[in-house]
Amino acid sequence: MKQLQCEVLVIGGGLGGCWAALRARELGSSVVLADISRVSRSGKSSFSGAGILFPEASDDLDNWHREIVEKGEYLNDQDWVRVMLEEQGKRMDDMARWGLTLERDGGGKVYRHVGLNHGITRIVTVSSLEMMEVLRRRLEAGGVTLHERVMITDLLTSDGNSPTSGTVVGALGFDVRTGESLVVNAGATVVASGTTGLFGTTGEGIVAACRAGAEVTGMEFSRCFDDMCFEDNYMGVGVHLNTFQRLGLKLVNADGERFMERYFANLKERGRREDLGLSIILEGLRGKAPTFIDLRHFDNEAMAKLHTLPTTAWIVRALEEEGIDFARQRVRYNVTSGNLSVTVGGIRNNIFGETSVPGLYVAGEAGGYPAHGTYSVGGVNLAMCCVGGYRAGENAARFSQEYGARVVVRDQARDIEWKVFRPLRARTGLAPQQLIDDLHGFLSPAEVGVFKNAASIKKVIRRLGDWTAMARQLKASDPHELVKAVRAARYVECTGLMFHACLIREETRANNIRIDFPYKDNVNWLQWVIHSVDSRGRQQFKTVPVPLYRYPVKPEAYARVPVGYPLPYGPTT
Repeated sequence: MKQLQCEVLVIGGGLGGCWAALRARELGSSVVLADISRVSRSGKSSFSGAGILFPEASDDLDNWHREIVEKGEYLNDQDWVRVMLEEQGKRMDDMARWGLTLERDGGGKVYRHVGLNHGITRIVTVSSLEMMEVLRRRLEAGGVTLHERVMITDLLTSDGNSPTSGTVVGALGFDVRTGESLVVNAGATVVASGTTGLFGTTGEGIVAACRAGAEVTGMEFSRCFDDMCFEDNYMGVGVHLNTFQRLGLKLVNADGERFMERYFANLKERGRREDLGLSIILEGLRGKAPTFIDLRHFDNEAMAKLHTLPTTAWIVRALEEEGIDFARQRVRYNVTSGNLSVTVGGIRNNIFGETSVPGLYVAGEAGGYPAHGTYSVGGVNLAMCCVGGYRAGENAARFSQEYGARVVVRDQARDIEWKVFRPLRARTGLAPQQLIDDLHGFLSPAEVGVFKNAASIKKVIRRLGDWTAMARQLKASDPHELVKAVRAARYVECTGLMFHACLIREETRANNIRIDFPYKDNVNWLQWVIHSVDSRGRQQFKTVPVPLYRYPVKPEAYARVPVGYPLPYGPTT
């Protein structure tokens, strides 16, 4: 078992993790950043649409704040909204100073534009790969120690217990190539390893934090349909949707009709990703599939942008190599079903990046983007990575410098190592993909994974026992397969967090669609659903009212609001 010592450990090398590591190192802490792949080429940040919310000094931040809260359906942490808006401009200035290219207009001014769900708020589009390379160079120049191709599986605690009544003192993982186990003893730990969805992420950081005793919130707003994709290929476009929206995409059904106004009449194709995905599903249930993306109305300037902007150029080139021409034809546009995608749920944290466990901080998507509410506007994700990462790194460094590192309990590390490596010792068993296929197949029907009621949710919860049993039977032939096995098991745990929270929230809001409660309930459900584990390892759920009494933005009325679109499989009013 290889052992390392540092003052701050950062788990995950996406945008949030990089910012946390940079800030902690800037304050003089020794920093280890562990990532499962190569920093700048792993996780969602490197392959995102890279539309980042960019408030400028001349903007009315009160109006930006109001729009974000209203579109986040009043479940936002408004303290985080204000901090994000006040500090994000500084983080963008930092990255531009370090060499990040910002799109500019003819006069040389940074070009800001609309995308997902924007009204007055604005984003700027950058190359995600360039952004992450800029940050990597900064990490290397600053002296952050990178441990790449290392999968961190569990957090270690001062009392050797999970959940702990003490502090987090580091983490355990393994080299994904050699299989060598690794213990990092740290004064403070930042989890920035994402959630579930694209690029193989399965929420292992959320599960590790939850096991250690951290509270988790917002999981009911996960969805069981994921990225929109072109034709029969998994040519994902969901994370790049801001650019298509900016240029004016249209969605049409099999009859050639635009259909978004049937479901979301206000912004139509400029709505949230989940709004577009949900509308595509509803059109399919009406017998109007397949659906298509139609760009044939683009003028020469828009089409040129499509071919040159870094967020879309690679997609266009790949499709053109297969004989598909956006200028001349509609292109089939699908939704993948059954894939659990945690959008705004994650480890509960405050504006300092602190979790409910001392010594444990969170940044990026693993923290659930508390400024979002349900999901507000595009660009909040990456802005929260910048601001949240910076703040988590800063406060983790200060915690470590004040309290120092406690010794890892060796028995706890050995026990975790034994459990993690169990699939490698198994002579017979299941391949990880068998478990994933079974789970996805069960969640794929729309009446199970999308349009839920108490009966369908309980059906999934009962099935969790079978998936947990399958997870204990997983077999891995090498460290690469062990990664898949660990991720499959953690994916099951995240699925459980989602559906238990869905059962508690008795209303329809964002992705928590309850056909037995077909309305948004602003009377009873302006509350956060929070999950934790007690000292005996038992699941605990509670609800906490959103403190609207002290927040500046409040609903105009506390009432039940109709969904606004037809719900299948049940009542519509």
